[in-house]
Amino acid sequence: MSERLLRVAFCGTGRMGAEMVGVLTRQGFPVTIWNRTAERAVATAGRTGAEVAPTPALAGKDADVVITMLTDGQAVLRTLARDDGVLAGVREGTIVVDCSTIGVHAAREAAELCAAAGMRFLDCPVSGSTAVAREGRLGLMAGGDPAVIHAARPVLAALGTVVHVGPTGAGAAAKVAVNALLHTFSTALSECLVTARASGVSADSFFDVLAAGVLWNRFLDYKRPAFTDPAGTQVAFDLGTATKDLGLAVTAGDDAGLQESVVRRAFELHEHALDDGFGTRDMAAMAAWFAATAGRAGHSGTAGRAGHSGTAGRAGHSAAAGKGAPGRATERK
Repeated sequence: MSERLLRVAFCGTGRMGAEMVGVLTRQGFPVTIWNRTAERAVATAGRTGAEVAPTPALAGKDADVVITMLTDGQAVLRTLARDDGVLAGVREGTIVVDCSTIGVHAAREAAELCAAAGMRFLDCPVSGSTAVAREGRLGLMAGGDPAVIHAARPVLAALGTVVHVGPTGAGAAAKVAVNALLHTFSTALSECLVTARASGVSADSFFDVLAAGVLWNRFLDYKRPAFTDPAGTQVAFDLGTATKDLGLAVTAGDDAGLQESVVRRAFELHEHALDDGFGTRDMAAMAAWFAATAGRAGHSGTAGRAGHSGTAGRAGHSAAAGKGAPGRATERK
């Protein structure tokens, strides 16, 4: 097959998915899309020229590569296995590529489902903002058989740079680790912006200082408006999804037997922000949450919620806390 003739099915046209569909259609790939909320799929089709299918099965029936880009592991597994799901419609040997952030356990379960149905599977999460996705410059972390990666590479390479990180589940593991680093960094940045502002340093001035020093990076560059002008900046990555990702990272730490965890503390702080109604705001709104809770009476700011020790694997602390955490996030429309 010519690489321009690879037919793509794309399930999940949220913020990132819609941008990825646009990249693929602009590069000539025929793309059929499905989304749980049909109106969003229709809107994406109008912008990109993709075809719309009413079910995942019909989206994938003629595809060479099926990409899933969904909120969490439960959404991915449902979309694969439901009666009108991907696996009910695709041909044997079709490559299923999950680009979602779902963690190792769900990725391996998805791989088993695909293998049982005669499909090939890659866990291939992506790293980058919606702006980076729009430009086809995502980082893709691929886990799975090198031969399958090679077969899917024309499609994957259209989306960005592909790095084969290991066997099935390794891509999911790498993405959880990347997002754990991202969200702990962003949480620390949010706190530091608030403490600096309390002594008269504006957010713009703080970013100017960062831009002149060794800490400057691509994340700070493209997220600067979200921190310095939150009211005038669209939500790109909401706090609810960030909290889900941190929950997956907590699970990974528990699986690794960590006794202490910076990531767990960031997760707990995000949970507090969700409890205070910040879940639909951009991840940069952690700065607003820190400012809102400064000096709040009755807010301890400690890791000690009832029954929760704040450490992984100590007596009385269940690793299930991390595994249950992603349940907070609801499937995005």
